[in-house]
Amino acid sequence: MKKTVKYVMSDGDFDSQYGHFYKWQIEFQDGMNAEYLSKTETQNKFFEGQEVDVDITTREYNGKTINKVKPVSTFQPGTKPSFKRSEKTEEMIVKQNALTNACNVIGEADVARIIEVAEVFSNWVLKGEKPEGSKDLPF
Repeated sequence: MKKTVKYVMSDGDFDSQYGHFYKWQIEFQDGMNAEYLSKTETQNKFFEGQEVDVDITTREYNGKTINKVKPVSTFQPGTKPSFKRSEKTEEMIVKQNALTNACNVIGEADVARIIEVAEVFSNWVLKGEKPEGSKDLPF
């Protein structure tokens, strides 16, 4: 809701489980009084004569009604720019993964066999060429 600030006054400070706060009393043109808590000694949300869009919540504390005020957030979360790897980069990642897994299957002794198995793995992932019989299987 939109309200015009009539008067702003500091009302002390205190420590809580959430840190140190400064309390402000805000009076609006329509006669409503509210409390605002700030983490900084010089709050920058409410100034006399300013029209602000606010959220007001009311609660009871020790038999007293307290209006809590806070400015409506205008924060608009940004969207991450979509990041697209090049097709060549994707292919290199698949080939490196295939090489690692070929080493896991064959071991480290036979480099030619490792590359042969890695090619079978990467061809299956990149081209859908599934090995057909036991002669095409790398293990």
